[in-house]
Amino acid sequence: MGYHTGTDFEIFPEELSADIPVRAICSGNLALREWASGYGGVAVQNCELAGSPITVVYGHLKLESIASGNLKIGDRVGILGADHSAETDGERKHLHLGIHKGTVTNIAGYVVDQANLTAWLDPCSLVCQN
Repeated sequence: MGYHTGTDFEIFPEELSADIPVRAICSGNLALREWASGYGGVAVQNCELAGSPITVVYGHLKLESIASGNLKIGDRVGILGADHSAETDGERKHLHLGIHKGTVTNIAGYVVDQANLTAWLDPCSLVCQN
């Protein structure tokens, strides 16, 4: 498998059958919305962080729920896909959040070695609270 490029945000048991919205963590254009192996529905947003371009990967979404166009911080990107369904490519219901440096769209959930992780930022540095 390798090294995980993002952070997985889990749901609570009582949220298993609920529609859980996923909100944009930055402002920018939603450049990609598609079904991808390992994710099911996935969206990629182009943003800037401290003046540098980044792409944000939101994985395991219900494809039909994914927004389009320009999003602002807090706008709904989509809703989480159903647990262990085609919407999540058979994965549990959770959000994979990845932040890739630069403008190249990269949806890799894992990389082969730690050296390749340098192209990724830790999403918790932006969105996790202690």
